[in-house]
Formats: sequence, structure tokens, C-alpha cells
Amino acid sequence: MLMLMGCQETSSGQVLAPASAPTDAPTIVPTATPLPSAEKQDTPPASTPSPTPTNTPTPEPTATPEPSPVPTPFTIVWMTDTQILTRDYPEVFYSMRDWILDSRERENIQFVVHSGDVVDGIGPSMSKIAAEALVPIYETLPGMIVSGNHDGTKTDKHWNFSQQPYAKLVHKEGQLLEENNGANVFASYVTFHAAGTDFLVFGIGFGVICTDWMDRVIAEHPDHVVITVVHWGLRDYGTYARETRPIFVKVMPKWPNFRLILCGHEHGVMTLTDWFDDDQDGTAERSVTTMMFNFQDDRKNGLGFMRLLRFDPADHSIEVSTFSPWYDQWGYPKVSDEENRFVLENAW
Repeated sequence: MLMLMGCQETSSGQVLAPASAPTDAPTIVPTATPLPSAEKQDTPPASTPSPTPTNTPTPEPTATPEPSPVPTPFTIVWMTDTQILTRDYPEVFYSMRDWILDSRERENIQFVVHSGDVVDGIGPSMSKIAAEALVPIYETLPGMIVSGNHDGTKTDKHWNFSQQPYAKLVHKEGQLLEENNGANVFASYVTFHAAGTDFLVFGIGFGVICTDWMDRVIAEHPDHVVITVVHWGLRDYGTYARETRPIFVKVMPKWPNFRLILCGHEHGVMTLTDWFDDDQDGTAERSVTTMMFNFQDDRKNGLGFMRLLRFDPADHSIEVSTFSPWYDQWGYPKVSDEENRFVLENAW
């Protein structure tokens, strides 16, 4: 999961010509010494030897140094709360899968996030649909997926969610419960590299409290931009959810590389920005943005919407846009243009 946390809230929103080779040095032509006048000569003058021409080597052309390549902007695709799709509209889920795979090069998609509630309870039919939608994505692209409150039941202290094939594809780098050999994923992290930057992405399952573990992992990755994905991060009235409040309060303020939190669960859209004065100079210079979106309730206008996060290394901004491959439509019609598409400045 990708997560962002913080302390203070804001309102919801929003890519040489080689130097010309030097010309050859001019050839030196010897100049003859003039003979003295005949009337002044008593004896024939001794001949003056002509100077030997000096051959000056032609310097090799110096290549113009190539400028450092400018990192290319890249996209993180973010899905959430697809339980309605796996239950009633599998073709919509498949359209999201097909668009992601077909758009991989065009959008320079580098990572795919799902912030939970993949299915509406573990069952063979929905699990099969979810696997058909997600396994091809995570076989092709790195990503993070977390368990939501609809994703499983506890059996002998094991989350069935972690047994799903899409979860096993994602949760394979660092797990919280290593004694389970990755079969029982409560929380995990993934690293990836894009646009000249290293990223550390946490996925914290629903109801999991693991702040000490997060601190240890971030300490091991001090030069990675930290993104945290949780299922329930914000309440619909703009405060932190009980399930993830310890991350916002204990982890987010501590680490200067912690920048973004992604969550679903609640319905609608919401964006909060917290600011931190990491260098203690009296001015808050680091922002942490927490974004929530989820249109699952609207079965007429809200099917198949994803968020595309376009990371631009030129100014470290993130352009956020909202798109449904099912409708081939940019922007969910029941929220404002500013909430469908906006830019987070200096956000990573």
C-alpha cells in the first residue's frame, strides 16, 4: 500500500551537435634568406641553409560532453475497493487490467497500487475473478496491494487474503511476519527505482499496527522516498482513522523521506496535507499528502475509476488524474474538476 501521513490538514483537491573538428594547422613554408647585393661581394657568399620545416601535428577533435539525461516522468496506477466489481461487474475489472497493460509504455507505468477490498469476502468465484484481473498486472509490473476489511477472515490467526495468488506476487520482498515465510502477510514493503529515484512502498493490512517495524525498515532505506498504502486512512469528515492513526502520529513526523499515503475504504474523495519542520528552523518545509478515493457506491457513474499519479522529476510534483477505462472517461462526474485532477507541488 502507499501511505502518507501528517499533522495538519488542508482541504480536498486536485523531457548536440558535436563540436566542429578543428581545422588542420597551417603548413609552415620556409622563407629563403635574401642574397646580399653583388657589388658588395668580394667573395661568393656562403650559402645559408634553409630552415627545416616543422610539421605541427593536427590536434584530435574534442568530443562535446553529453549532458546528463533528464529523468522521464512516470506513472503509478492506483486502484481501490473493487469488491463490487469482483462480485457483480467482473468485465469492468478486466477493462481496468487491459488498460493498464496496454498503456504501460505510453503512460510509462512503473508501479500499480491496490488499496484494499479487492473482493467482498473470500470465496472461490470472486477470488477467481480477482486473480484473473490482477495476476497479469503483477506478473508484468511491480506493485503493492493490501488487505481491506472485506478481503478475508481470520482462521487460526492467518489472513486468507495472503494466500491469494495476486498477494503472493506482490508480497515477496519484505514481510513483517517472516516466521510465516511470506504465507501470512500482515504487512510488507517493496522497493522500486524510477526517474532516478529509489522508492520504498509499505503495504499495511487492515487493522495492523506495526509502527516499530516501519521505523526499522525506513532506517534501513534513508535515501528512499517513502509511500505508504493502507486501506482505511481517513474518515469521511477529514480526520485520521483509528486503524492507522499510529502511523500518522508516530512514524510520519519522524522521517524526512516520508511523503505520501494512499487509502480507500471511505466513499468519495479527500486530500489532506500535513507539514513538518524537519530542520527545526521555524519553517515547515516537508509536506506529506494523504489521498483517499472510492466511487464504488455509484453503480451507474462510478465503475472502473482509477487514479493516475504522474511523478515529474523536474519539479518533484505529482499530477493526479481520475480515469475509468470502462467509460473511457476522464473525471468522475459527481465531484469537482479540482477534485478529479490536481497537482501536488514538491510532493516527493
